[in-house]
Amino acid sequence: MVAIPIGAIRRIVLGALFLGVVAVLATLGWQLRERVFPAPSAVIDGSGYQAVFLVTDQVYFGKLQVDGDRYLLSDVYYLSQPADPNVRGQLVKRGTELHAPRDPMIIPARSVLFIENMREDSEVAVAIRQQKSGQGSPVAPAATAAPPAPARPSPSASR
Repeated sequence: MVAIPIGAIRRIVLGALFLGVVAVLATLGWQLRERVFPAPSAVIDGSGYQAVFLVTDQVYFGKLQVDGDRYLLSDVYYLSQPADPNVRGQLVKRGTELHAPRDPMIIPARSVLFIENMREDSEVAVAIRQQKSGQGSPVAPAATAAPPAPARPSPSASR
């Protein structure tokens, strides 16, 4: 007969209990993270258009899908930038440029500043529907352009 000290049994039981508590806390933490910081694909409205704001101050409008660390934007539009700040930008369908790009537009996740689901009644969404129905090339509001980039400090002349 082999005698097992009660202290060893106590350590095994406490170790198993500790591992169980850690596993439960890790599971709860993962679920909480998913609720607080959902994956982009979980919050993108597939039935509508999205505005994708890039770190380069460009804004594109289209149907967005997430593919790992890439964003795939289809049916892409953007606002032209008129030289006169008093003139509103015009909505342009991507694909008419000299290099004739085709869908989807592939955007690395690191290039995306933020994404917004657009309402059906937004001026851009209405303008896209009008343009698709052949009602011309409507003018979209200049207010939908990307916000100005934050000022970046200039390098010092003494460096």
